[in-house]
Amino acid sequence: MKKRMAQIFLLASILTLAVFLNGCSPAAQSDLEAATPSPEIAEPAAEAAQLATARVTAEISEAGRAMVTGHNNTQYIVDADTESTGLHEIDTLLAAQITCGVFVAEKAAQELDIPLKGVTGTAVFDENTQQVQVFLDLPGADGEQILDLANNFRQRCPIYTTLSAAKSVEFIPGEQYNSGDDDSAAVTAELFRFGGANVTANGQTFVMDSVPPLDGPNEELNPLDLMLGGLATCSSFIYEREAPAANVTVTVEGDFDPTGVRDLEGPNPRIQNIRVSMLVDKFDEAQAKKAEEQIKEECYLPNILEGTVNFAVSTEQANS
Repeated sequence: MKKRMAQIFLLASILTLAVFLNGCSPAAQSDLEAATPSPEIAEPAAEAAQLATARVTAEISEAGRAMVTGHNNTQYIVDADTESTGLHEIDTLLAAQITCGVFVAEKAAQELDIPLKGVTGTAVFDENTQQVQVFLDLPGADGEQILDLANNFRQRCPIYTTLSAAKSVEFIPGEQYNSGDDDSAAVTAELFRFGGANVTANGQTFVMDSVPPLDGPNEELNPLDLMLGGLATCSSFIYEREAPAANVTVTVEGDFDPTGVRDLEGPNPRIQNIRVSMLVDKFDEAQAKKAEEQIKEECYLPNILEGTVNFAVSTEQANS
């Protein structure tokens, strides 16, 4: 499979994102390529002025461990130590991307009367190549239907459109991810009900929900809880390192247009603004400034999205 893959793209010289949509055998794929030219997938419509804001907070619960609180007070824990068995920053990004893809495919299939027999997916981060690959298994969809679902995925998933704003993305129908080939970080998601997926990351299994624009229940963690939560915990760990005597609460907000999630013809739902706000009890201006600089340099999202998202970091003294 690797010989057949073209190099997809670099995200800020750090991250490469490739999307593989499963649903045809190698022979069927050849027929599809011969019979169906690669379509031009339209760019999302111009962005609307009315934006919604997703918000998460993170606090250090113990050294090297942070608790994230998302919508509806849903919570999860992220560890700073990459050797631990808990979730890590990269796991949150992979979980956000793969569940967003699964939920969009599920809803689009319902709208298009595509008889999917379940949806599963895997998002992989390869430490050696610094690549993220996204595999979606879409049993029940034929070649043309796979292209329709790919179009929806590309335009309606805010995680994907946010990442692809940095570089363009090519869709390649392909095979299911074959685990065990390397030591890459991998996150899997499998639908078990409409709008609900079991997610497995680094040995941890938890439930994530689709969001209201996709008719999801949105009762459990959702993709933006995970995407923004990774940045919140990374920021918490950096402040913990730079100012170990201080207690910090980190809030991360992301502005996006949910209309584009609901409607294929709607505006681009990408995250347009990200704000990191740190509230500390023992404020030291020099420590705060250094932490703010380190967040922009070390955390995944500021690096990946540099120049494509309005990104701001601020620190304030907590009220005594």
